Amino acid sequence: MAKLTHEQAAAVRDRLWRTTGYLVRLRERMQQVGFIHTDRLFRLVVDAEHAMRDLCMALHYASCEGGVGQRPDQSP
Repeated sequence: MAKLTHEQAAAVRDRLWRTTGYLVRLRERMQQVGFIHTDRLFRLVVDAEHAMRDLCMALHYASCEGGVGQRPDQSP
């Protein structure tokens, strides 16, 4: 399995963080204009926002030199 360097993980995270911010703003705007929480499109936006946050957090931890909560020689 291919492994990202710390620098590569940070670069990907930084690029994806903008999209995560867009999804946050989109969800907030959808709430402001009256989308209900059970609307399919609203749920898809919320799910995408959560998935992007999870991905950005995983990339953040992969970008840490010593890792967080793991020994440096362990694979994530």
